[in-house]
Amino acid sequence: MNIQCVSHGLAIHQNRILVYKVTDRVSRKSFFRLIGGHIEFEESAPEALIREFKEEIDQSIRIVKQLNTFESMFFYNGKNRHEFVSLFQIEFINKLVYKQNSIIGNEGPNRTFTAEWIFIEEFKNNNKILYPPDILDYL
Repeated sequence: MNIQCVSHGLAIHQNRILVYKVTDRVSRKSFFRLIGGHIEFEESAPEALIREFKEEIDQSIRIVKQLNTFESMFFYNGKNRHEFVSLFQIEFINKLVYKQNSIIGNEGPNRTFTAEWIFIEEFKNNNKILYPPDILDYL
């Protein structure tokens, strides 16, 4: 297994963040994650994030600031995983995105998701789980 490098975008609007639900195929446990993805060879973390938002939800973003880069080790779909996460605060160029209750995204062939604006308090009071949990430090 390899160590992955990923870039995630934290979009905050009216005490809510844009996330989507993921379910582990083995444990059947669900959690939420930010939009983002793998950084390709010779691509910077900001470039990867801009590309991922365009590919996944067809939206252009502006990076407000880099919040941190941290290490995340976890168990998912029956395997140990290891990532370095570059976390950025972002904003949408198209302000209408903030009015949408849900946004259909695409992670690849036959892999769609529905992103939604969820109140930060839901994660802070552990009603919903956000991965990686380090993101909670920036909410």
